Amino acid sequence: MSELGALPVQAYLAACLLAGAIGLWLGRVAWLDRDEPGTTEVALYLLCGGGISLLYAVRVAAASELAMVVALNLSTPLVAAVPGVWMAFVLAFSGHDQWRTENRTVALAVLPFVWVLAAWSSATHGLSRRSLSAVTEGPFTLLSFGPGLVDAAFVLYAYGLCVAGILVVIDLYRRTGNRYRLQTFVILLGTLFPLLGGVVTLVDVGSYAHLAWYPTGLVVHGVFLYGTVFWLGTLDAAVVARDTAVEVIQDPVIVAGSDGRIRDLNPAAEALLSPDALGASLSDVFPRLEVGVEHPISIDDRQFDIQEDPITDPRGTDRGHVFLLRDVTERERRQTELERREAELERQNERLEDFAGVVSHDLRNPLAAATAAVELARYGDGDTEEALDRAANAHERMDDLIEGLLSLATAGKSVDSLDRVSLDGTTRRVWSRLETADATLSVGGSDVTALADGDRLEQLLSNLFRNAIEHAGDDVTVRVEIDRGDDGVTLRVADDGPGVPPEKRSQVTERGVSLGGGTGLGLAIVGDIAEAHGWSLSVGESEAGGAEFVISGIEPADD
Repeated sequence: MSELGALPVQAYLAACLLAGAIGLWLGRVAWLDRDEPGTTEVALYLLCGGGISLLYAVRVAAASELAMVVALNLSTPLVAAVPGVWMAFVLAFSGHDQWRTENRTVALAVLPFVWVLAAWSSATHGLSRRSLSAVTEGPFTLLSFGPGLVDAAFVLYAYGLCVAGILVVIDLYRRTGNRYRLQTFVILLGTLFPLLGGVVTLVDVGSYAHLAWYPTGLVVHGVFLYGTVFWLGTLDAAVVARDTAVEVIQDPVIVAGSDGRIRDLNPAAEALLSPDALGASLSDVFPRLEVGVEHPISIDDRQFDIQEDPITDPRGTDRGHVFLLRDVTERERRQTELERREAELERQNERLEDFAGVVSHDLRNPLAAATAAVELARYGDGDTEEALDRAANAHERMDDLIEGLLSLATAGKSVDSLDRVSLDGTTRRVWSRLETADATLSVGGSDVTALADGDRLEQLLSNLFRNAIEHAGDDVTVRVEIDRGDDGVTLRVADDGPGVPPEKRSQVTERGVSLGGGTGLGLAIVGDIAEAHGWSLSVGESEAGGAEFVISGIEPADD
């Protein structure tokens, strides 16, 4: 044979040898690093493809028919294994491990096993590889044989598995969205090479009818699979969890791989996290989202419960975690509102008890005094006018108690709406409405507009002013200071009277406590109004030695 005529043989041998070397080398590399789903199948696919290519090179280069037959028989189990390995890879890669049962694996292996036995024993029955002989086609010396019944069954089986695998990959392509379509597209593209190579081998479309083109096609397909798994990255956690993290779910779903990096986000999670979250470390993007966290967490004024589920393969290997964030903002709001109402109900119950105590005790005393005075005026021999004055004083005290009780009943109710009020203007207006005799008022500090219930703020100031006049005398000087700081507005009401003894300062705002014979409700009302607003009330000594009441935590109105 001339050197020019040998060129096709040399080129084909070089292609087979190169494909075989690549297949065996990449197969070994994949076998040594088969931790991810599908890597074992990729290794086996490459090893089978590389072995088939090398053995086919032996068939082309062999000088005797016996060597060709031996190489053919050695490659037969490898060819028989390829369809099953391909299907196993597709199921592993797409996360359908539930389909990879032992019974199904054995069922899929029955026909290839029968075909291998039939091919090896074809000389005795003719069900496979009939009329096996060496033929010469141009520069090639190749084995020629006619397909038998078992061969046809295996070809249908092989192409059936090939098509089934393609359909599974197409389904994976459809349900994984744009994020993983590159991987699935590469797999489908690689499938064309062995598929078309097998068709060209079976159908005479060229000058060499008995020359096989599928061995190198298998290796090329294996390289595509290798590149998908080891270079582009397997879908591991994302695919296994895909049925959980569906695109249409309204709650955010975050899928993290075993390396702690975010592998998948559904649209709700994408809207919640930063655009570059995908592929980043979970601890960096979301440091509070940790395995085992169950309590609600706050994100952008929304609250979420966290449900965490591990992702494991059939061998129990950790593949990552799925985090489902359930929006419980409304639930927590209702819970907060319920707690607020329970606290308010508890305060109302306390006020009701106080009301009952005042009615049963404090009102009974002046009522008894008034009754006795009336009886004395009616039947006694004493001064009738004095008795009636005593009865009038008792009635006046009862009137004060009733007015205080009515104010107490509403003072501690929760504040549902806030008004923009001027503290300086409100202070002066309340003072102008009172009978202040010779008392004087001075207001210092800036005029701050605050958020408060206007009516109850006026009642608070009115009670403090009356308390100063009643305990410090008609000529008392009342000083009001308004300070605005970083923690809100502070309102100070001080007088130059006798003040409150240090041991009594923590008690004067309790119901029924009075240092000068009053009803004991005025300062209690002040305390309830402050508490209803969320303010703090403290009692101290003024610069003039009198009493000083400090209300802090008042919220300023936005300018």
